[in-house]
Amino acid sequence: MSEPIVYNPFAYEIHEDPYPTYARMREEEPTYWNPEMGFWALSRFEDVLNGYRDWERFTSTQGIALGESGNISAPSMIGMDPPVQTKLRKLIVRAFTPKRMAAMEPRIRDLTTKFLDTFIEEGECDLIARFAALLPSDVISTLLGAPPEDHSNLRIWTAEMLTREDGVARPPPAAEQASANLVGRFHELIGEKRKRPGEDLISALIAAELEGERLTDEEILGFAMLLIAGGNETTEKLIANTVHQLARHAEQRSTVIADPRRIPAAVEESLRFRSPTQYMVRTTTCDVELHGRTIPKGEQVMLLIGAANHDPRRFDSPERFDIARVMEQHLAFGYGVHFCLGARLARLEARVALEEIHARMPDYEVDEAGISVVHATNVAGLATLPVRFSPSRPSGSGSSRN
Repeated sequence: MSEPIVYNPFAYEIHEDPYPTYARMREEEPTYWNPEMGFWALSRFEDVLNGYRDWERFTSTQGIALGESGNISAPSMIGMDPPVQTKLRKLIVRAFTPKRMAAMEPRIRDLTTKFLDTFIEEGECDLIARFAALLPSDVISTLLGAPPEDHSNLRIWTAEMLTREDGVARPPPAAEQASANLVGRFHELIGEKRKRPGEDLISALIAAELEGERLTDEEILGFAMLLIAGGNETTEKLIANTVHQLARHAEQRSTVIADPRRIPAAVEESLRFRSPTQYMVRTTTCDVELHGRTIPKGEQVMLLIGAANHDPRRFDSPERFDIARVMEQHLAFGYGVHFCLGARLARLEARVALEEIHARMPDYEVDEAGISVVHATNVAGLATLPVRFSPSRPSGSGSSRN
């Protein structure tokens, strides 16, 4: 008889490789119950999809992380359901229209080449510390309206806020302090933008009206906290994870180098294969019967995105990284009313980053022995990614585009 399944999302061994545990959960306990930590978990694709779709039975209003009870310091759209969430979403979606994203591409490409220029002649670096952590931070911080001198602190505080100790759900003191630092600085920024508005998202939210009412400072703060976390950490992990997998699959990387138009497909497969967001939490509003078990009303349920995106019921050979995969849908950005508003921006940043990396340093090699992973809440990916490549002088951008 096999050992009982023990799934602790904060255990460092899970952060290193959750996929064997996910596989057992999908087959043996698709409606998983952890009595010690007091949560349920869904791991099959259709169950996770339905958990997103059925917000009336699986609500976000009681928190989207383990241990939350709805009393969140900054109310955020991610912790709301329709109809309130729908109204607020209409405001924020204006910042992520296709036209506005297209207008951001030159700025993102300029930032990308600027960061690459700082180390391209060195022949080696930690690609996360020197590039993947910096680009998304500058992009989202600028979008929000934070001055350049704030960007480094916002990035560091965001990473610290999400950090967890081995096996422990409660944030350590350093994470709580980082969260307080972010809240304090955004409160200051909101006050500054009320006095001197600019061409940024915080200013736009201050000016926006919702059925004749303005957003409160706390509502704007909630948006800022949501976007800084999603815009920094998950996009950083997406870029690094994709480079890592392409380094492991030389034939597929050669395909990308030969035809950069394949890069979006590589990004989508990376999102499925190593989803930067591994799970979201919902709370049942009634008893839910699933796979012969009853999840009682008021219980926290983890929607395991990482497990769903490896479900063989949905994907052929899901443990294989394959940029030629024909894929109708993955759940890396959620689904339905809670589909990630920043998905278009994350895809744009990853595409531009990978275009320039493969144009400027196409022969990069990863030092596998120097790789480490992050130990965070629901964010998964690499903490370090040491690479070596042929030094070259900056050649400007554009060589990789169509």
